[in-house]
Amino acid sequence: MKTTRNLLITVLLAAVIFDRLFWHQGIGVNLTLFALLTLGVLLIDHGWRRWSAPARLSAAGAVVSAVMVTVHGSVIATIAAFATLFACTAFVLSPRLRSTVAALSAWAVNLATTPIGIVSSVGEALPGLQALRHGWRRGRVAIVPLLVLTVFFALYSGGNSRFNAMTAGFMDSFGEWLDELFDAVVTPHALFFLFAVVFAASLLMRSAGEWLADHESRFAETMRRVRVKRAQWLPPLGMGALDRERRMAVVLLVLVNALLLAVNAIDIHWIWFGFQVEPGMSLKEFVHEGTWLLIVSILLSMAILLHLFRGNLNFHPKNRLLTLLATAWLAQNFILGISVFLRNYHYIGFHGLAYKRIGVIVFLALVLVGLVTLYLKIRKRRTLFHLLRVNAWAAFAVLVGLATVDWDSLIVRYNLAHWNQGEIDVDNYLAMSDKVLPLLYADRERVFEQMSKHRENEVRWVRQLDPEAFRIELERRKERFLERNAEQDWQSWTWADERTRAALASATADGQ
Repeated sequence: MKTTRNLLITVLLAAVIFDRLFWHQGIGVNLTLFALLTLGVLLIDHGWRRWSAPARLSAAGAVVSAVMVTVHGSVIATIAAFATLFACTAFVLSPRLRSTVAALSAWAVNLATTPIGIVSSVGEALPGLQALRHGWRRGRVAIVPLLVLTVFFALYSGGNSRFNAMTAGFMDSFGEWLDELFDAVVTPHALFFLFAVVFAASLLMRSAGEWLADHESRFAETMRRVRVKRAQWLPPLGMGALDRERRMAVVLLVLVNALLLAVNAIDIHWIWFGFQVEPGMSLKEFVHEGTWLLIVSILLSMAILLHLFRGNLNFHPKNRLLTLLATAWLAQNFILGISVFLRNYHYIGFHGLAYKRIGVIVFLALVLVGLVTLYLKIRKRRTLFHLLRVNAWAAFAVLVGLATVDWDSLIVRYNLAHWNQGEIDVDNYLAMSDKVLPLLYADRERVFEQMSKHRENEVRWVRQLDPEAFRIELERRKERFLERNAEQDWQSWTWADERTRAALASATADGQ
């Protein structure tokens, strides 16, 4: 009882801090402080030695991501901070969890059941407080009948016109009283604080059961041969069906390996060495359509191999040739993945950087990791759960890594220095975050040169080609940022905003 009471007090204090940090505030140092506070409370309550290895890894990712929110103030850092924090709290509260997918699912279930958990915890803690206990019991006795009475009153009013007419005045007065009570008690700030209580409780206390951890614990990491037991008087089952599947798989892999070998030979000769944009060639079609079709082919190849090596075919005494062909197909798909990367690389070299192009690289990197882990799965006879768990952790690490980079500034710097000025998307400059404003101020002439090159193109695919209009919009963006920065409180502070403010102030003082 004492532990429950202390936990409720901790949740209430965390909710007060959350309200103080986030009410009418943007995301900044407040998220960093709250994440570190949450991890600190979990560390005190559960102890570092009792944390599982997944909990420690996710905690490290949460610390890095939360700090990057203050450093960069980017959306990806915010997403990474919340995701890693949710995963870490789930791993701490349910130490048997192993995968990040299960951990995030467990936190979501815990969030959904938190209101019930709070009510149950309050009921458990109240017996030590006599006055509140009696009030709680009396409140439950009165509230339930009133709720039922309200439901039947509404039903009878809707079903009987005379009863409705007789009670109309009472209902109007009662409705006005409820509106006044609602306006006085249920304010936006009160609702936000209620959310803060539920959110803090979902991070610090386990309201849901261990059914998800129990379900995940049934999944093994290493495959086992499944033997079909028959009655003693029946003859043993033959391996005819399994052997036919093996022969079919061998034929399939020989054919697709030969086909992919031809594709890879063409790509290596065409894309890997001395690639040039030929006259009349659409580089966008070359990348946009070709890239995704080839990625789909890699994913389809992985799905086929997962199906072939799903069961006892892994233990067939004559599966050596099948394993070698599967390994060859995976190696060829890896080469195909490099070709896809080079397509995107050539496109960036011609048109510059953009978020979608970076996203293709990140997604492709995860696909290549999936190919490597699939090879290890086949070679070491791992289960599908093992494959999903390892790749989910790879995605987790990539997400944290993405949070450490200021992508907006990187994209703008690269594109401003790009050699192909007439193919850079100048419309995208003003669509970026405020962090890039100092870069645009410092290199406005470079932007104007890119606009001039665009005007020489036969096909104009950008809208912003007027330097004066660009200068006016840039000035508006600067004024809006400085106004917002001056009005924000310390909770929303980020180092990125501070750097931007200082750089813009310096540019204004220099007369730029």
